[in-house]
Order: sequence, then C-alpha cells, then structure tokens
Amino acid sequence: MDSKLASGSRGRTLQLLIALIALGVGAYFLFPGFRSKVDTQLDKVGGWNEEARRHDPVGFIDFSIEKLETNIGKFNEVKGSLAVAKAKLAKLHEDNQSKLAFAGKQLDEFKAAFKKATGSAPEAGSGWPVEIAGKSYSEADLKQQVNLLLNQRGSFESVLKQTQSGLEATTKREMEIVGRVTESKAKLDLLKTQRELVKVAKLTADTEKLMGEVHDVLVENEALSAENPVRTVEELMKQAEAGSSTSNANVDAFLNG
Repeated sequence: MDSKLASGSRGRTLQLLIALIALGVGAYFLFPGFRSKVDTQLDKVGGWNEEARRHDPVGFIDFSIEKLETNIGKFNEVKGSLAVAKAKLAKLHEDNQSKLAFAGKQLDEFKAAFKKATGSAPEAGSGWPVEIAGKSYSEADLKQQVNLLLNQRGSFESVLKQTQSGLEATTKREMEIVGRVTESKAKLDLLKTQRELVKVAKLTADTEKLMGEVHDVLVENEALSAENPVRTVEELMKQAEAGSSTSNANVDAFLNG
C-alpha cells in the first residue's frame, strides 16, 4: 500500500520522458526559431552555402562524407538509448497493469465487506468489524483503506496512459532515426562515387543537385542531433522527486455505488 508516492513520481517522470522523446525532426519544420538555430549551427560548422559548394565541390563532398559518417554513428547510439528507454517504459507499463488489476480486486472485496456490514447486501447483518484477507477492519479503518486504494488506482491508471503514449512516441522516434540513417547512408554511397567523377570532370547539374540534397540531409540530421532525445533516468528522477499529490477519493460514493 506504500506505492502511492512512487507511482506519482513515476507519473511525473514519464511526462518528462514522453515530452523529450516527442521532440525531434518535427521541431525543425514547425518552429522557425529552432530551424534558424540549426541552420546557423550547420553554417558555423561547415560554411557550405551554394556558392561555396560550387567553388569547391570536392571539399564539400569530403566534408559531407565525414559529417554523414559521424551522424550515422551518433544515430546508432541514439537507437540504443531509445531501445533502453522503451524497455523501461514497457516494464513499467506491464507492472502498472498488474497493480491496477490487483487494486481493482481489493476494492471489490472492501466494497462487498462494507455492504455486508451495513446491511445493504443480500447476506447483510454481519456488522463491524469485518475481516478481509485475514485482517480485521472497523468502518473507519475500511474507509481509510479504500481511500488509499482509490488514490492508488487513479495513479496506476494515469501511469498506464502515460506509458502507452510514451511507447508510441518512442516507436515513432525510432522510425525517425532509422529514416535518417537510411537516407544518410544512401547519400554517403552516392557522394563517394561522385567524388571521383568530380575530380576528373567539371561540375555537372546532377552533381550540383546531389550536393544540394546532401546539404538538406545534413541540416535535417543537425535538427535531430540538436537535442539529446533521451535523458538519463537519473536526470528525470531528480526532476520528479517532488512527486504528485492525489486528491481525496469520494469513498462513500464508491462504497455505496
């Protein structure tokens, strides 16, 4: 019965985790300020605008190959972090499903005992105290226990909603990462071929088009890399230490319902 505070803390932790997971490439396209920050960051790193790419295509290709290989390595690390976060969410989701079922079963037992003791059940007339799972309860004790169980049930239900949202958001982010890796690898292979062609021939329209596409891929990669998509559990728990308060459940309405 002492898991109420832990459940509240986990709920706040998951809210933070879900928000962090949800922050991704979409921010680049939805928020001009964020997009400008990423574009500026990329320019500072490479300075490869259209004119610079045309002036030194081999230099841009060499820069892009190195950058794409770095991006791919980082994204693969992020995939690992997401897998760990997803496994923790799945475990928490499963645990809270079991806790919710157990709390529901206990509440049914306490309600049945209350109705029997107060004469509102078919086999009425047993009076107080009542015995449940080998323990004796006065009316006041029973109501206090029911209040705790109702609050815990609400916490478990809240956590389940958050873990479900978190699992869905994590899966979406994993797919996003896979997409960035796939596109980066495709452009990487093309660049390595084009590098040799550009060295022996003049710049063609197709090569210019490819370099522009690569630049866009690098910008999108920077958008995904700008924020760490998964914070450590320790970091999240520090912010969730305060826990969450629960309102007093309407015990009488439950017991008489």
